[in-house]
Amino acid sequence: MFGVAVGAGWQAVVAYVNIACYYLFGIPFGLLLGYKLDFGVKGIWCGMLTGTVVQTIVLTWMICKTNWDKEAAMADDRIREWGGEASEIEQLVN
Repeated sequence: MFGVAVGAGWQAVVAYVNIACYYLFGIPFGLLLGYKLDFGVKGIWCGMLTGTVVQTIVLTWMICKTNWDKEAAMADDRIREWGGEASEIEQLVN
């Protein structure tokens, strides 16, 4: 999921999702499980893992909701803007 989002040019969005899900949700949740609910290291580990799972769910949702035809058209516009032709890319792919 991360590769698709980064490849689509969403590096900043992925970074914010990572910070929110892992550092603002996963680690505090792990500390809650580990210390307040007395699960110890297993609770800390489960909280961190939960943050990673939430991050994966958020990025999967973003990818599924994306209009990929629109993204492809924007990429084609950028290629043309920089003096290239979309047919050059098609030749490379084929």
